[in-house]
Amino acid sequence: LTLENSGSVARDHLASERTFLAYARTSLTIASTGVALVQLFTLSAETDLHMQRFARPLGALMIALGMVTLGVGVMRYFLIQDALVRGVYPVARISTGALSFVLFVVIIVVF
Repeated sequence: LTLENSGSVARDHLASERTFLAYARTSLTIASTGVALVQLFTLSAETDLHMQRFARPLGALMIALGMVTLGVGVMRYFLIQDALVRGVYPVARISTGALSFVLFVVIIVVF
């Protein structure tokens, strides 16, 4: 895909790439948090069996949430790329709100 750089075309596409990289960075952080939670609850000598029972499902949930975040980022990147070619820009409200809500719920459950 090659576009004529008139106005802010290049700037807009580069901004879209930076946003995708932010989604990728966020998904890596969420997945790493899942691994860290499993390690924390499993290796800690002071944890009882009740907390260890929830460590793996919670870690798996965080890793899955990281993968979902990456999927949303990839879909959003191609949606924005297509929209910029057509000269429009869709606003992201539902995906960012849903991801924020789910992360907030997970934080409340963990702590």
